[in-house]
Amino acid sequence: MDKYVYNRVFGKNLKRFYWMYLCAALVFALALPAQSVWGENLMQIYKLAKDHDPTFKGDQYKHEASPETLKQAYSELWPKVTAEAYYQETRQKIVESDVAIYSHGVSNFSTEGYTLTLTQPLWRYSSILRVYQAKEEVKRADLEFETNKQDLIMRVTEAYINALSAQDKLVFDQAEETSVKSHFELARRRYNMGLVPITDFHDARARLSSVTAERIKSEDGLDDALEGLTEVTDSKIENLGRLKADVAEIAVESKPESDRGRMSLVNPDPDDVDKWINVAFKQNLELNVQRKAVEIARQEVKLQKTGHWPTLNAVGRYNRKDTEDSMFAGGSDVEIQEAFLQLNVPLFEGFRVVSKTREAGKLYKAATQDLEKKIRAVKRETCAAFRGVKSAIKSVEAFKQSVVSNQIALKAKKEGFKSGLFNSLAVLDAERDLCLAKQELAQSQYDYILYSLQLKKMEGDLNEKDLAMINQWLEE
Repeated sequence: MDKYVYNRVFGKNLKRFYWMYLCAALVFALALPAQSVWGENLMQIYKLAKDHDPTFKGDQYKHEASPETLKQAYSELWPKVTAEAYYQETRQKIVESDVAIYSHGVSNFSTEGYTLTLTQPLWRYSSILRVYQAKEEVKRADLEFETNKQDLIMRVTEAYINALSAQDKLVFDQAEETSVKSHFELARRRYNMGLVPITDFHDARARLSSVTAERIKSEDGLDDALEGLTEVTDSKIENLGRLKADVAEIAVESKPESDRGRMSLVNPDPDDVDKWINVAFKQNLELNVQRKAVEIARQEVKLQKTGHWPTLNAVGRYNRKDTEDSMFAGGSDVEIQEAFLQLNVPLFEGFRVVSKTREAGKLYKAATQDLEKKIRAVKRETCAAFRGVKSAIKSVEAFKQSVVSNQIALKAKKEGFKSGLFNSLAVLDAERDLCLAKQELAQSQYDYILYSLQLKKMEGDLNEKDLAMINQWLEE
């Protein structure tokens, strides 16, 4: 085909198609909701939370401000320079004088001057102690920020799992509603044919109404759980990556290849709760934060005791004073240069130092009690997380078998209902038991995830790698 004819025929159509495609894409993009996230997995939501969660951002700013405390403490040891300037108008009137030439008269004159003062602390023990205390405060702020990072991981995971759990409940309720509705239609037809009593029909209708109400409640619960994710991400979450080990996939005869890519359940390593407790006592971040608080409180006691200690400063001062005139003498321009040592000994300040020292001592004792409280809490929480992991593993295996058994029981009761062996209520109970078993299985899987992360947090080793591992168990 001639090139000119080709361009005339096909070129115009291609350009028209290109502009139609571009306009359609633009309209589609504008139609999408603002800040919408589709099918996000756990790691993606965590990254959003790091950038948008106000709690974590506030903690981040506080951490960035913490080094200023040490700089402020050092400033008390550095020289200080002050400047003072003044201008003064004076009116003098002699009311009475023994000097004849000054027996009467009025004089108006001005005076101006300025003073520069340099003060270098030579000995100020309280400032030295304050530097050591500020260093401990900065270390505590670092530990607190690491704790905040772990808290963010836990908060995001809990919010994500709450949403998954709510989504599962809705799916199970919808499945139960569909099954109960199908059974209700069957019961109605059999009742109309005179094959079952009216009680079976009303049992099925009552159960359908109850399941429908529960499904509506589950929809509200899912909306609230998704709002919980929006609260930490500032983004609208539409869909969630579900666990690859979906309970809906459980079959009566499980094949080994069907378990590939699913969540692996492993016992804590080492499988000794005392070893986990010992590690937590050494490495738990919240516990170390409280230890720093005790040390800071101890140094505060020493700091307040220095209120009676003397201070020594080296002072250099330059002063210049220019006076235009006076009634008793002519004008003057005076320049004064001074250098001296200044010793300050606080003798009595209304019992303020004694009171502040006593207050600091009580607060130090309170900090030690807070440390003891945290030690006991860490021990309890570590034991709970350790037992929770092991219990969740056993529960998952038990509820897997429960789901399989309930599937078999439901199938048998459905067949028995058709033959008149079971009534409608027995079939409906079997439907409910299967859905409850699936929910319990899903919750056990989620408990395993949360307890595993909590156990890592208690030993102070929870990080993004643990979150990435869990994220591999989710569907893309």
